[in-house]
Amino acid sequence: MNLDRFSQGLPDPQDAEVMAYCEGCGGEIYPGEDVYCVNGDIIHAEWECLVQYIDPEFKTIEEALGVA
Repeated sequence: MNLDRFSQGLPDPQDAEVMAYCEGCGGEIYPGEDVYCVNGDIIHAEWECLVQYIDPEFKTIEEALGVA
């Protein structure tokens, strides 16, 4: 038994198991990554992914209030 903590080397990131797919960008989510959970959906803990997920509709204040 080798007790040297470096004897095995670091795990190869290419061998990491895909745990889920981001509902915002569609990208792979790997073990150890931080995520948002929104209504049961999993999203990368990145602002861009969250914005893609909610897909906001930009309007003027008049359009949003229904005032012409």
